[in-house]
Amino acid sequence: MLADAHEAEDVVQEAAVTAYLDLERLEQPERFGAWLCGIAVNLAKMRLRQRRTHVSLDDSGGRAIPASAWLDEREPSPEERLEAAEQLSLVHEAISLLPDHQRRLVLLSYLDGLSPREIGALLGRSAGSVRVALHRARTQLREQLSPLAPRPARKELHMIEMTVADVVVRLLPEEEPKLADGHRIVLLRERGGERVLPIWIGAAEGDSLAFQLASEATPRPLTADLTARLLEAAGGRIERVLVSSLVENTFYAVVTVSNGGGASDVDARPSDALNLAVRVGAPIFVDDGVLEESALEARDLYGGLDRVRVKLGEPPLEGEWRTLSPELVRNVGSFGSWRPK
Repeated sequence: MLADAHEAEDVVQEAAVTAYLDLERLEQPERFGAWLCGIAVNLAKMRLRQRRTHVSLDDSGGRAIPASAWLDEREPSPEERLEAAEQLSLVHEAISLLPDHQRRLVLLSYLDGLSPREIGALLGRSAGSVRVALHRARTQLREQLSPLAPRPARKELHMIEMTVADVVVRLLPEEEPKLADGHRIVLLRERGGERVLPIWIGAAEGDSLAFQLASEATPRPLTADLTARLLEAAGGRIERVLVSSLVENTFYAVVTVSNGGGASDVDARPSDALNLAVRVGAPIFVDDGVLEESALEARDLYGGLDRVRVKLGEPPLEGEWRTLSPELVRNVGSFGSWRPK
């Protein structure tokens, strides 16, 4: 394979050392001879790849073409060389943080160009187990090297900043508090303006938001509390919450999270995103197109809510619109039946 006796001798010695160091990986001792030969063959292939030549039968009549002939003739600028060196340093650091067995597989696969089957023969493992280990290593490297990945340009959005003004419910005219239905409506008010965006949300999310607006803690920590604490522990930060679109009467939101190495947009339900925003003090925005389509005027807010219900095909309700206070939640809300144990 190598056509060089001295280089072949080096490969045989390296194969013997590799086999000795990895002997515990040999699951079938009776196959030691074939296993050792497989190691030697793969090391020889690695040597051949390291000679770095390319052969093009069409362009060169079979002549060997040095790898340097394929490189860009333009000399890189000092800035480009510095950037490349910094990126290479980050890659080396990310690989060095891998567990020993994963780091070896990554180097054999991407530096030496071996297939999972060849790596398995070299290390005495099945090709399937090599693929699984390489997948795990790639996942870890992808997370660590995400700042190097090119990011698509973000679509320019026309966003209007909003505040969570209130959570309201329809209360029936009875002696004991009773809700006309199970919905809660969160009202987002345009900062410095008169437009109000109503969003129908679930009972649990609405009750939790009502406690937050009243600066009271819920009887027990909820998912939004856990998410906020996990983000803080991981060094992340909520940059903003955006109600981004309205499709078939359903609102969609995006939470922008930063962690020091860049920002990521995470899709979310508005009810979850707003609960998270009020807990961490993140700004809240609504896409201007969504606001134009669905906003109500503050001076006719409750009449507008009734008209929206009819538009959505909901039957008219008796009673009056009321702010959902923590006291009202305790009487009729999702926390009403909670008792300490």
